[in-house]
Amino acid sequence: MKYSKLFGKTVREAKKEMTAKSHQLLYTGGFIRELSAGRYEFLPLGFRVWKKLVNVIDEEMEAISSQRFSIPILQPMEFWAKSNRDKAWGKSLMKIKDRTGAEFALSATGEGVVTEMVAGTNPTYKDLPVIVHQFIIKLRDEKRARGGLLRTREFVMKDAYSFHDTEEDFMNTYDDFYKAYSRICERIGLNYYACIADSGPLGGDYCHEFQIPCDAGEDHIVKCEKCDYAVNVEKAEFVRKEVNKKEEMKEYKMADLPEKVQKIKDLMKHYDMPAEMFIKNVLYKTLDGKKLIIATVTGDLDVNSVKLAKAVGEDELEIGEDVDLKSIGSKTGYLHSWGYDEHKDRIIYVVDEGITKTRNLYGGYKTATQDPLNVNYGRDFEADIVADIAEPYDGAICGKCRGVLKLIRSIEWGHIFKYDHFYTKHHDGFFTDRDGQKKLMYMGAYGIGIGRSLATVVETHHDDKGISWPISVAPYKVHLVSLGEDKAVNKKALSLYEEIEKAGIEILWDDRIDVSAGVKFNDADLIGIPIRLIVSEKSLGKGGIEMKLRKNKESEIIKADNLLEVLREKITQLEDELIPKK
Repeated sequence: MKYSKLFGKTVREAKKEMTAKSHQLLYTGGFIRELSAGRYEFLPLGFRVWKKLVNVIDEEMEAISSQRFSIPILQPMEFWAKSNRDKAWGKSLMKIKDRTGAEFALSATGEGVVTEMVAGTNPTYKDLPVIVHQFIIKLRDEKRARGGLLRTREFVMKDAYSFHDTEEDFMNTYDDFYKAYSRICERIGLNYYACIADSGPLGGDYCHEFQIPCDAGEDHIVKCEKCDYAVNVEKAEFVRKEVNKKEEMKEYKMADLPEKVQKIKDLMKHYDMPAEMFIKNVLYKTLDGKKLIIATVTGDLDVNSVKLAKAVGEDELEIGEDVDLKSIGSKTGYLHSWGYDEHKDRIIYVVDEGITKTRNLYGGYKTATQDPLNVNYGRDFEADIVADIAEPYDGAICGKCRGVLKLIRSIEWGHIFKYDHFYTKHHDGFFTDRDGQKKLMYMGAYGIGIGRSLATVVETHHDDKGISWPISVAPYKVHLVSLGEDKAVNKKALSLYEEIEKAGIEILWDDRIDVSAGVKFNDADLIGIPIRLIVSEKSLGKGGIEMKLRKNKESEIIKADNLLEVLREKITQLEDELIPKK
């Protein structure tokens, strides 16, 4: 491809609202454009990368005997209602009606539809396992699209599903996907942690996220520095500080407290005590607003909303607002851990398990002028639910080995789920076993977002000049740059371009003659193709073509008659660097 003919050129500056580095570089490099909030167009350079990602993933799916299939984007709402997923997905599920009034969900996920499809074939044990995958458009009404391709409202995902006669057979396939995802990460140049995670509105109670360490990520995981424990913060187990454990319970009393002392940091200063000495309350509510949840932790911790939602049997919760506080006679800074007796049918009290291991805390029932001292759980107040609802922190003690947990910012790249009978029981997902009996199939699901993969590669493969693509997914393997208007230079560049293209090596030639060498080099760095060839009077004067790898500073002169051989060697070298030797 000649750059002069390429649709979608570089631009000098990203837009102010583009904060993620991948968003900035993919925009300025001419890979993507935004159609509307959370919906993106892939220009030719971007689509070439997109296709290569799909091909790598497809190859690894076929390697574990998954068969490619396809389902419609519009899915009858009754399929979603059977497993209550319509309510679990809440406002993020997009819906539409056709001219007859029939209601459809716009594909947010496909578990229900695929289960019905497989069950509809009336499988026997001889037909199992069934392992299938697809690349399908997903539509989710995200509250706030952000990070460019990292969090969108419309995207393509690799969906895979498997159905089995036994749990043992399922776990073998689960392990196959685990290993396949690991290989995909290696092939596209991603370092990863496979973390125990929460399944969210998709259901099930066992899953792994493949998390990519990255400062731009919106997720956090914890990794123990001593053992192999790696987990999303939503599932992280850590040891609580046992505040005043050896003290006897002291007498409960109320102390005068200025009204302006409301936040934990204010209390710490006022009493000259550490944060863990205080009780912190946070208000949440169910999506329908019918129930309020008062979540209680010690002052050094924060509430994890996913853990809290699980504790009260909800898929998702919203943070309480001023109007919710007012509805129970409270306000910011004055939420109680007990005492809203007239609203007891509406309020659920939940305390973190750490609260039960403490003695003589301060707070929990602040009035306009006073605050309680020496508060003890069980004696002075009790909750409806005691659970692990706290967010782990950097330096917390590992609940598995007593090592130290490190908090790591990350991007969720892929997710694999063990559903067991979660969907098959709702969608009549039966098979006929050897004994002639109808039994429920075991099921799993496995997802990778293509656009997010593309952005994640950029987030982890760039420098201050631009993108540095791994060879496996680069839009082209070679970027030929010809400098100046010398006829001999342009003639040589043309012959090299045709020779390389004829050899089957993907090449982009910057054939522009109306821009400076500086502009060409800046664009080459920004676009990030792994191998750069430079034809100039200087290189020809030295007897060849200048070759430079995007990731390196140094270059070398290659003789023209030896160029194809050297190119093939460099491509093989870059490919081998991605995949560890067995």
